[in-house]
Amino acid sequence: MKKSRQLPKVEPLGADEVRALLAPIESEKHVLLAVSGGADSLALLIVTARWAKEKHGARPRVAVASVDHGLRTEAAEEAAMVGRVAANLGLSHVILKWDGEKPTQGIQEAARNARYRLLSDHAKAIGARVILTGHHADDQAETVLLRLAAGSGLSGLAGMASETPLQGDHILFRPFLAISGVRLRATVTAAGLSPIEDPSNVNQRFARPRLRSAADVLSREGLDTARLMRFAERMRRADEALEAVVEDAERALRIPSTSGERFTPGVLSRPPEIGIRLIGAAIRRVSNGAALELNRLEALHAALSDALRAGKSLQRSLGGAIIALDRQGGITVSREPPRRSRLSLGKGTSGA
Repeated sequence: MKKSRQLPKVEPLGADEVRALLAPIESEKHVLLAVSGGADSLALLIVTARWAKEKHGARPRVAVASVDHGLRTEAAEEAAMVGRVAANLGLSHVILKWDGEKPTQGIQEAARNARYRLLSDHAKAIGARVILTGHHADDQAETVLLRLAAGSGLSGLAGMASETPLQGDHILFRPFLAISGVRLRATVTAAGLSPIEDPSNVNQRFARPRLRSAADVLSREGLDTARLMRFAERMRRADEALEAVVEDAERALRIPSTSGERFTPGVLSRPPEIGIRLIGAAIRRVSNGAALELNRLEALHAALSDALRAGKSLQRSLGGAIIALDRQGGITVSREPPRRSRLSLGKGTSGA
């Protein structure tokens, strides 16, 4: 009789493993956990609470927050459940609500932006610099595929970073990026808890659930989590190496200026990727970190290069900045002046 194939046992996270994963935040005084009640964030809550109580030296105070986006009637009770689990683990918990009108388009991105804004505001209120989330290896693999489909450059294909800056000098820390989702679920099960199953995680209207439903097909073609993680790591290394080259180029080409950013001729004679990054960084500096689409930066670089070859000057605006090229190849990037109001008093009219 043919024996059935047994799947390998999935081990929950162990104490030594958790110590290594959370070592980067040991010196923090206060940290905030973002917990929705799903398997990944519930595992984060469980292991961080245990870790914080260990007698292995000073550990930060741990607070917990759940965000109720107001999109599902069950969300309030789910957040309350997280509060009960947190209380049983000896941790404080708050529910942060996303109030106001919700957009009809791009709801997931809008909810994400609202979530991090609410978390950052609460972290500031309690004096926590670091916010932890339960993003894991499977999330990372999905992110890489989504960014590949969107035509991202090297930085995007490196996936999510373990540490990402947020508003107000806060840091988003993702300790589980190298851990599979099944191990986090096993950690929750071992603690005798049941995670919340968010229906949006299987809703085929959204891109991530569609990728999950195709996971078996993708894996058979070699696009499994392990290979996508390895790909993201290689992209990260390449991106870091390229950034080092860009920093050297910036030191050589940037001219100190009190009015915007100035560069000597030579930016456009470097390989295009170097020039694109130099100009993009300058735009972000003068416009306070404006988000820039790579394809628009590429188009700007191409237009500047064409103008230089033709011996012409050129001025363009992008991301709240004015980019000006002189005929010798020098580039100035300055903040775009505020636009005039369309409502102005006509001649001969009273201002009353």
